[in-house]
Amino acid sequence: MKRVRRGGRVYEYLELVEGHRVDGQVRQRVVAKLGRLDELTASGRLEHLVAGLARLDSPPIGTRRDVGPLLLVTHYLDRLGLAKIVDDAAPMRGRASATHGEIITALVANRLCGPAPLYDVAGWASSAAVAELIGVPALLLNDDRLGRALEALAPEAERVRSRLLVRTVETFAVADASRLHLDLTAVRFAGRHTDSTLVAKGWAADRSFGRQVKTLQATTTTGVPLYFRPHKGSAGELPAFTAALDALRAQLPAGLVAIADSGLGYLSTLCALDAAATRFVVPLRADTGWAGRFRADVGTLDALTHLDHHSRREQHLPADRRTVYRGLLRPFQVTDPDTGHHQLRVAYIHSSEEAASIAAARERALTQAETALTKIRNGLGGRHYKTKHQVDTRVAKIIGPHIADLITVTTGPARHGKPSIGWQRNPDAIAAAAELDGLYALATNLPDPPGRELATLDVLTVYKDQWIVEQRHRDLKQTLKVRPLFLHNDDRIEALIAIIGIALLIYGLIEAELRHCLGPDTPLPGLLPEHRAAIPTSRAVLAAFHGLQLTYTPTGPHLDRLTRVQRTILAHLDIPLPWPENAN
Repeated sequence: MKRVRRGGRVYEYLELVEGHRVDGQVRQRVVAKLGRLDELTASGRLEHLVAGLARLDSPPIGTRRDVGPLLLVTHYLDRLGLAKIVDDAAPMRGRASATHGEIITALVANRLCGPAPLYDVAGWASSAAVAELIGVPALLLNDDRLGRALEALAPEAERVRSRLLVRTVETFAVADASRLHLDLTAVRFAGRHTDSTLVAKGWAADRSFGRQVKTLQATTTTGVPLYFRPHKGSAGELPAFTAALDALRAQLPAGLVAIADSGLGYLSTLCALDAAATRFVVPLRADTGWAGRFRADVGTLDALTHLDHHSRREQHLPADRRTVYRGLLRPFQVTDPDTGHHQLRVAYIHSSEEAASIAAARERALTQAETALTKIRNGLGGRHYKTKHQVDTRVAKIIGPHIADLITVTTGPARHGKPSIGWQRNPDAIAAAAELDGLYALATNLPDPPGRELATLDVLTVYKDQWIVEQRHRDLKQTLKVRPLFLHNDDRIEALIAIIGIALLIYGLIEAELRHCLGPDTPLPGLLPEHRAAIPTSRAVLAAFHGLQLTYTPTGPHLDRLTRVQRTILAHLDIPLPWPENAN
């Protein structure tokens, strides 16, 4: 740094100097005059210069860096070509110290390797081998640079999603997109967000209410989330599903099979899917009138036949403790004013577990109502229940529409300063309500398999794989630790949701490829603590690499000695070592 005084002002000039020895004394000579410091800063050239020097600067011998799961994650980031896809969609103008693609790649790696609230990414990168494996110096991952990269990604997020979907299907054999499971979840946000077009108050799957962004995920049968898209927190399920299916059909070959929950189960929507040659298995909503058709066409539950199906979580249970499924497949003709006649089929499915759950819920609702009514009776004549009107008002709040026909409450005018109240359950109405407990209807337009007719069990088996996408939602909030977020800029929210989706895609690819290499339901020896074998999950695989570091030596970086399970995982996934291992 050189200071020059001119006209009463002091100017600072930045110079590049080289040190050398002359007769044992250290001397410096100017190699280049870089320019005035204030002009360099204002033009952004200083940032580029510092970044360039940082890329060339080699850490001192003995420096340690955390490698850990980055070794796996960067392999998949490279195979996906994420940095190039982002840079093609959101190119930077002029010379850049780090491209948007590089910054976004580092953020995706951060989600997978150091999942925590999104702050001090530079601190994480300075201790991890981000510069060595991704090529981005830690000093470039400051909040300002991250924010600019997020804002550049936001308007191109859907384009990046689409290109990644196609790239994944073309590159990875485990990403068969012929059948996709769709589901919505909610990502919670902190703050007011009064002007946001994304963050809004809404109901989540756990029946909690808060500020959120809904995210739709489409996952393959192998657990690879190919598509992850945000929607406004108060948005309905149907628009989210239809928007995703439109985008998927535009990118994938014809013949897509979509599996979703009852949010897609409107007859008009299913007819539109059928007209668009999209196959589906979707539960019908109650207001479609399927229960009336069942009574008219099938009659009672006694007409259903046993289905040899049990879920993964019940595989190790004795036969008498497993859920019993019964079902029947029937034609289901629908006429839609927009798309005409459709020859669908419906699988009527009865689940003993579902029946018990519904009966228990009904009993809880009746018991809670009777407890509340008892409190009213005990308080008759008191301050809150002096008149029949006060009693009727409170009863109306207690007896909701779900149990209104199941219990009869009678109230009378005040006598001797006290109104009256009485109630009784309606056994006939309760029996009628319980008649179809545990029964649901799966609408489908799947064709007959080669050489035989479509069976009820075929439809049920396809639908029951819906747990795959639900598991990825749990991974999102547990392993990747996506907690209430504090971003307030809609562009940054949109981009961060995209980054989370890319991280989840890689998470699913690691698990699917390793399971494919090992074989169906084959455990990996030594994967869990105490050297226990287990069918690999991405969570366990990433955890197996925690603690792995590199050390700078006079001959270059060297990795710690790999454990047996680390070596096995890398061999199965065909991931080469970027550096040699330490001899010790």
